[in-house]
This record gives sequence, structure tokens and C-alpha cells, in this order.
Amino acid sequence: MMYQRLRILLPAIFSAVIIACPVDARTVCDMIGRQVHVPKTMERIACPYRVADDMIFALGAADKLIAISTRHPNSIKKSFCEGIDHTGYAQPESSIEEFLRLRPDGVFMRPGPLVSRLEEVGIPVFCLKVEDPDSMIRGLMMMADILGRKDHANRIAAYYREKLIYIKECTASIVQKKTVYMAGYQSVFATIGGDFYQDHLIRAGGGVNVAHELTGGWVSVSREHLVAWNPDFILLAPYSHINARDVMDEAIECVNAVRKEQIHTFPSYLDAWDLPTPESILGIMWLANILYPDNIRFDMEREAEYFYSQFYGRYPKPVEWKTGHPGIDSRKDFP
Repeated sequence: MMYQRLRILLPAIFSAVIIACPVDARTVCDMIGRQVHVPKTMERIACPYRVADDMIFALGAADKLIAISTRHPNSIKKSFCEGIDHTGYAQPESSIEEFLRLRPDGVFMRPGPLVSRLEEVGIPVFCLKVEDPDSMIRGLMMMADILGRKDHANRIAAYYREKLIYIKECTASIVQKKTVYMAGYQSVFATIGGDFYQDHLIRAGGGVNVAHELTGGWVSVSREHLVAWNPDFILLAPYSHINARDVMDEAIECVNAVRKEQIHTFPSYLDAWDLPTPESILGIMWLANILYPDNIRFDMEREAEYFYSQFYGRYPKPVEWKTGHPGIDSRKDFP
């Protein structure tokens, strides 16, 4: 029995020792203030966090990924990284043994119990904590510093901030801002409060989140809440389990967004445009177009082509625009 245990444990211990002793390392501070010792050259990256996945793609380092947060990457990700089908799968629930088998030079993920467990076996972990556009850009810049891609990250940040400033200037004189309700991914009667990234996206796009005063992530609300808020627009996430028909079936015809057919689904490309990634600037621009077509008229197809070509290295196929409302041609939302 003892021999069997040693056979199982020794390879893991040996791997841990190898990982714990990088030939050349430096110390960086992550987004929750931890001091992390990372190799000066990072060639094997694991990301059990979809936001980190996207940032790695944005920084042009997808070829360094040995594990990502999705088991079934979409066709866009496959076109950006030819070997992604053979890339490992990692989640915060993955075992330490799985990470030891992967032997990453470093892991990028959100804070959680796995962090300390990985550190115990000598695997460097950089924690990301992105809560708004500013912290998202800061996280991108910190990752870029580790990967030697600071100039590239600076260009992404400049584009992001330039577009935010433009939208703010275009909507500054609008007194009556459009109100927005973002439906939950499992129920029409769940929404995001003021402590979610999507709240910041709505405000950056010039809108007002009707549920801004709520907190606690996805919050359950009643039909009466939605009717009382009477939003001008209802937004759906592209990863949602509900669609516009579900919204229409909930007997809320008196709500402005339903009555005026203003139900829209965030686009998605490498990932959803409402998530805290560099792609979210396109989500903000798309939303600003929808909310204020008389004030803001981004050519979204052209902007998307520029964004992905310049910052991600290619634009393999056009974005599929969706509004989420039956019978509406989404391309009419854009100039």
C-alpha cells in the first residue's frame, strides 16, 4: 500500500519541485496586492478564467496557452489559435494534480481557494480583479508587463479610452438619458445591480441602469419591479438561456422597451461583448449606437474589423449582429 502511494505522489512532488524553482524569476504585484514570483519569460500559461483567456488573445500570446477556461472554444477562437483544440481545460474547480500535469509557468485567474493551493505546490498565480473599465485596462496592462507586451496593451488602452471620451462628449448634453434593463441569463426577472461590470458598460454607453441601486450580482426582481421601472431598452446577454420571445411571453407589454420593440442582444466574437475584456469597448459602442442613433453613429462593422485586425491580429469573419427581437433586422441598428 505504501509503495502504491509513493508511486502516485512522487511524480506530483517532483513536478512541484521543478515548477517551484524557476531559473530566472522576478516579483510582480497582482490586482489584489499579492507579491507573485513569475518567470522572466513565460511560455506556458494556464487560464481557468474566461476574462484572462480573452486578455491573452488580445495581447497576441494565444500561442502560449496550455489550458483555457472553456472545453469547447468557438470557431473564432479556433481561427486565432490553430492548436486550441489540443489545449488543456482548466477551471477553478480543477484539481492540483491537473495543474501539475500541465506544468504552467504561470496561471492567470480570479481570486479564490485554488490560488493558495497552487502556490503551495510552487505554481505562480496572478490574480485578476476587474470590476469596471478602468480596472480591466489596469489588469490588461499588468498582464502585458509580465508578457512583455506593454506597447501593444498601451495601444488597446488608448483606443478604449478614446471611444469612451467620444461617447461621453456626444451624450453630455442629453438631459433625459435612456433607461436600460439587462435581463438575467436564466430569467427575465433577474438583473444586474450597480456592482456588476455590465452596469459600468450601460453608463459608459450613455444609459441609466434602472437597477443600479441593487447589489449582489444577478438579483431576482418581480414583474412589478420591471413594470415600475419601465425601461426604454431591454438587453440580453449572448450567453443567456432566455431570448426575446421569452421576454415577450412575460405579459409586460406595457413596458416601453417591449411596446417599442427595443430588445437587443449583445454581440459576441471571441467572447461576449458585455464581459470585462478588451472586447467590451465594442459592446459599449454598439450600445451607444442603439441608445442614441441621432447622436452617435459608429460604423460598427468597420470598427470591429479595425479592432480585431489591429489588436488581435486578424478578423476572420464579420460579427453576427443580433437585436434579439423577432422580426428586426439587426443591421438597421447601424449606419
